[in-house]
Amino acid sequence: MSEIRQNLLTGEWVIIAPERGKRPANVTRPAEKPIVSSHSATCPFCPGNENMVTDERFRISDAGGRWLIRSVVNRFSVLSVNSHVETHENGINQNPPGLRNQVPGVGLHEVIIEHPRHDLTPARYTFSHIQDLLGVYLNRFVEFAEDRRVKHVIVFKNHGEEAGASQQHPHSQIVGLPIVPGQIFERIGRSRRFHRDNGVCLSCRMIEEECRENTRLIEENEAFVAIIPFAALSPFHLWIFPKRHKACFSHTQPDERHLLASILHRVLGRVYTALDNPAYNLVIRSLTPAEGNSLSFHWYISLVPRVGKLAGFELGTGMFVNSSSPEASAATLKQASLPPEEPA
Repeated sequence: MSEIRQNLLTGEWVIIAPERGKRPANVTRPAEKPIVSSHSATCPFCPGNENMVTDERFRISDAGGRWLIRSVVNRFSVLSVNSHVETHENGINQNPPGLRNQVPGVGLHEVIIEHPRHDLTPARYTFSHIQDLLGVYLNRFVEFAEDRRVKHVIVFKNHGEEAGASQQHPHSQIVGLPIVPGQIFERIGRSRRFHRDNGVCLSCRMIEEECRENTRLIEENEAFVAIIPFAALSPFHLWIFPKRHKACFSHTQPDERHLLASILHRVLGRVYTALDNPAYNLVIRSLTPAEGNSLSFHWYISLVPRVGKLAGFELGTGMFVNSSSPEASAATLKQASLPPEEPA
């Protein structure tokens, strides 16, 4: 029997309908994944092609001086860095006024080229490379947040064409926005209201209950936990939380970064094996360092494998239909083996 569950963190309702996963599929299946070379002469992110992307802002290199990770300004940035932020209300003479608020699209946008190899997926990175990648995320996150024009910073990765990736070469992106997006604003508000009414962080309570129940828990170590939410919006949708309350990603302590890399490495490996290297979106949801003392918001990493599609029902109702119960998704991932690592 289907269930309708609410995700308290997001406010969204989801229908858990495992029977939907048994429907016959009469649509065209995607072709087999092509074999990809470890280097491409035309890829702007491959070693030897650095002249194609010259506006570098940060890099990590090995002992021989070869770059391992680069962060470069996005040539096709969604924002401009050449202006000051001002709020405009173009509806002053209308009734009611203020219906056309706008802000100049200024901010920061970089591409983080994750690895020299063109064909590699993060699930096959070495553990040390995952550590380095998180270090780059932290470095760019902090620098973006220090720009006075930036009100919110988002780190995200689109892996695979179905997830929106436009380049095969493994990369992530980071954007510094001049506003707080509505989705984030709403989640901040929900967290504040829960804290006000219950005297505790909603995510902290969630983590405590999930660890105790242990039916949707995937990975756990001393500092972090990975779970499938009770009301996961889609199959295998998972979250990684710090166990200790923190509102900001950059407040992760040096001794915790090793543990964050460890749990992310293992989660990516399990998803890779269980779902045959699916497309996915990874997002770091965090407040800025200036807001890091918040007692209600708890930063986390969201990883959403793209194993389903939105259709008319979802678009028409704002509700999601999950064809795999969160408990079954968690069991599948917990049983999955880890793939071998691939050096640079």
